[in-house]
Amino acid sequence: MADKRCDNGHFIDESWDLCPYCPQDEAEPEIPVVRPRAVDPSPAARPTSSGVAAAAPAADPGARSGHRANSGAMLAVQPPPMERTVAAAQLNAMKRYVVAWLVGLNGHSRGESYPVRMGRNVIGRDKRSDIVIQDEQASAHHADLVFRPEERRFILMDHNSTNGTYVNDHEIEPRRDLAPKDIIRIGNQKFLFTPLCHDGFHWDDEGPLK
Repeated sequence: MADKRCDNGHFIDESWDLCPYCPQDEAEPEIPVVRPRAVDPSPAARPTSSGVAAAAPAADPGARSGHRANSGAMLAVQPPPMERTVAAAQLNAMKRYVVAWLVGLNGHSRGESYPVRMGRNVIGRDKRSDIVIQDEQASAHHADLVFRPEERRFILMDHNSTNGTYVNDHEIEPRRDLAPKDIIRIGNQKFLFTPLCHDGFHWDDEGPLK
């Protein structure tokens, strides 16, 4: 049993210097009461021995970037866009050189020239065609004009059009090789076929003429 008394007569333990039962004097500093928590506070909010919350340490830019790198592992990794370079020879191979022309002889196309390029040329009323025909009798995709450089051949092929495709007033069924100065009729429009490439004049693999 405690046998020590405070100035106000309260029994206290002999090791206590202050009586917890006596009212606190206004001149004495307030003793902070720290209650335990279920989860430890962060270092920025954890009180120190002086009762003041410790200031959070300054963030290190390097550490911050490292944290971002670690947290970024949870996200989808997107590689940087790859720079695509194409050699000049590849560009020339991709370019479709002009190999012939169609020259309009009547209607809206009279006096106009339409380039025919290497490979397949779509002819029709659709505005996305290589050669657009402004005629109601023409189908959206009316015909194909193909140049085969290895054979030096120009081939005109009807694309199941409604009104057919004609060369020199003869309907082609379904294709025909073209010769210089052939007259092609699609709908009501007539075109003069004028080739650029022939046996002695053509594009080689690198582009210049032979």
